[in-house]
Amino acid sequence: MLKPLSDELLARIKSRAANPDTRNDSPPSTRGRTVSMGGMSIVGLDLNAVLRGDADPRTKPSPSPLAAPVDDAALADAEKKLGFALPVPLRQLYSQVGNGGFGPVAGIMPLKQLVDTYLDLKKNPPGQRGQTWPPHLLPITGTEPGHDCIDVNSGAMIFWDEEELADGPSDKVWKRSFKPDAADLGAWFEKWLGTPSPEQKMQDMMQKSMLSGIKASLDYWRARTPAERAAFGLPETGWEEKLFGHLGIDLSKL
Repeated sequence: MLKPLSDELLARIKSRAANPDTRNDSPPSTRGRTVSMGGMSIVGLDLNAVLRGDADPRTKPSPSPLAAPVDDAALADAEKKLGFALPVPLRQLYSQVGNGGFGPVAGIMPLKQLVDTYLDLKKNPPGQRGQTWPPHLLPITGTEPGHDCIDVNSGAMIFWDEEELADGPSDKVWKRSFKPDAADLGAWFEKWLGTPSPEQKMQDMMQKSMLSGIKASLDYWRARTPAERAAFGLPETGWEEKLFGHLGIDLSKL
């Protein structure tokens, strides 16, 4: 019996999966995304609107809900079609978190898609010489091309890199296309949880861009004379705050 996922790890997976912006590694859209800066939330990349303190009229798209967990009957039906029991940690994810769509890449596949994918690989040998699919490897993601798979015997995570097959039809190439990825499903998810989501990376990029624009404006006015700033309506003392104080950030660090 494979080691089950801990309650603590399941709780962390649930937390990230609950947020549609972070539940998988699909590239985020910039539309409607917000960046927090000090006490202010900023939408999009309209720096001029940010500096003016304008309220952006756009609304964020309604988030898509996470697919509900799978019941015991559906799990039993899947196992009957597969011909073997689902690994315990995988059963936990489907029965306690949701029916796919969360996790690395585009997330684990919905249970029916997982079963169909495995059966198709078994029915249609994917090797260029007709090499058959290893029966102990259960694909859990569709990475196009390739699959992240769990070894139902050992619990190890194996990535099948379908692009490797371009190197030729030999058995050597076929074997090389299966690459160890993690010791088990828990370690695979731990790695994902420890990596910023594409959404967070985009948020960081947007914030960096806006801070860079603010700094450029500050540098411009710092190089002007008091008279030039006064002509623009800026006081000699506290002009930085007059320009950007509404953003709630520490201007002394820019």
